[in-house]
Amino acid sequence: MSLLDDLVNNYLHQDLARIFTKVGIEADKIPEINRQILKEVNFAQWLLESARGESYLAVNANNFAGLKWRYPDMKGFAKPLKMKVPSESEEVEFCKFPDVEAFIIGYWKFLTRSPYKGLEEHTNTPENFLGFLKAKGYSTDPNYISKVVNLLPEAQKMLANAEGVVIPALVEKLQLIRAPQEVEVGQSFRIEGMARSADSGKVLSVMIDDKFPAPNVPIREDGRWKFDFVFKQKGDRRMIMAIDDQTLKIQMKVILPFDHQDDEKTQQPKASSLSGAKVIKLSGSVGIGGVNKADDVKAVKARLHELGYTWVGDPNSADRDRGLFDAIKLNGDGRVDVGETTHRWLQAANAPRWVLMPNSDPDNGLVNGELADIQDNHDYGTHWLADVIKEIAQDYQNSYRNTHPKAAFFAINDVSLPHGGDTPDHHGHETGMMCDVFLPKNNGTFGGIFWSSSEYDQDTTRAILKSIRKQKLVQARAVFFNDKKLIKEGLCTAMIGHDHHIHFEINPPIKS
Repeated sequence: MSLLDDLVNNYLHQDLARIFTKVGIEADKIPEINRQILKEVNFAQWLLESARGESYLAVNANNFAGLKWRYPDMKGFAKPLKMKVPSESEEVEFCKFPDVEAFIIGYWKFLTRSPYKGLEEHTNTPENFLGFLKAKGYSTDPNYISKVVNLLPEAQKMLANAEGVVIPALVEKLQLIRAPQEVEVGQSFRIEGMARSADSGKVLSVMIDDKFPAPNVPIREDGRWKFDFVFKQKGDRRMIMAIDDQTLKIQMKVILPFDHQDDEKTQQPKASSLSGAKVIKLSGSVGIGGVNKADDVKAVKARLHELGYTWVGDPNSADRDRGLFDAIKLNGDGRVDVGETTHRWLQAANAPRWVLMPNSDPDNGLVNGELADIQDNHDYGTHWLADVIKEIAQDYQNSYRNTHPKAAFFAINDVSLPHGGDTPDHHGHETGMMCDVFLPKNNGTFGGIFWSSSEYDQDTTRAILKSIRKQKLVQARAVFFNDKKLIKEGLCTAMIGHDHHIHFEINPPIKS
């Protein structure tokens, strides 16, 4: 058995609650599902930090994490080992562990040191845990988090294989995750997708309208790929992505925006006569890199404040700060240009309002588990998403729970933070357009399980996914969940980190 095999087999069968109690971590604050997440992310860390078990420290000191000797914290858990490393001018003392099990216990003992106080509150996602460690100085590599996350599929597969479970590749062919259906001339947009794990490291070729080649797109280690593009001409356009014998085709409508000239002569978009619409006359752009004339800033702030983005500050003031720019980013690219997309949306009758997500409504099949969790505050998003959530719950209640009254509720979890923007818990969830859903259990409760758990209710999950996909604003390609059978049924798409919850995203509605 190789050293790495020994590590994975040992860690797989370790009781983390017992280890936490032994080293002084508050085990009751880290639920079982979080412990499983930690095992996966820890093993991904160790793959990276030990060069897959082949580093000098791994081979000679059973130290798979490059842990430095810290006295008195590590006394009794390891011994010091002096060695010369390229990054230091003098010899450095590292931890030397007698065996693999001692390393595992010692790793968690290392994290009880004062810089990592409060770790228990940051174990619900790989990104949150890794972000906490990096912020406390665990690694100085600016790309540390992404490097570890990219190794998660390999770590998950090794742990599963050690348990006798075979995890297939996330996708079996080239797959599109998200792409817009309509864009404006000159508007930058992003296309994202997945490729087979065997295609990682290769490149996609991209062809526009069957005759114009675009730059090749690299496929990452985790199989994901993405690229940004801008069309310069209007019309019905086509993009083809290809690798070997696999091809994806996308049809897209490209329309002309209003006049791009950004001054007093720029054509103002007309506001709808519908209730809720509002004329916002601008003489120049507002936001990051904008003209930012005082009256224009006040007009934009007033509308955003009215729509619920109250952190923009006093709407009667022309002050510009991070709050204003962040609010504009939630509605576009950080700038309101005269007559263009963000300006028109702010004027629309159905402009996106920023709201608290719906309260639980058990009679209509809905439970908001996020609102009930006072330790978390991913409770906010657009009213578009709030409406879709209520529609999903109602459809699920009518189509399934009325005939299966013991089935779990449609229970939602994370949306976005109170002011939107970056969140340590997720790569996305920044704009109030994405929602996570707890997995239902056979006993009618929900959450705290993986799709491979014996408690998992697949039939109820199928019904929930069908109700999600019925909603016209839901992006069909951005319903993520890793149940292999439901993926084959076309109800969801595989995505790293989605073994214990469903994730769905919505598109904006048609402006009115």
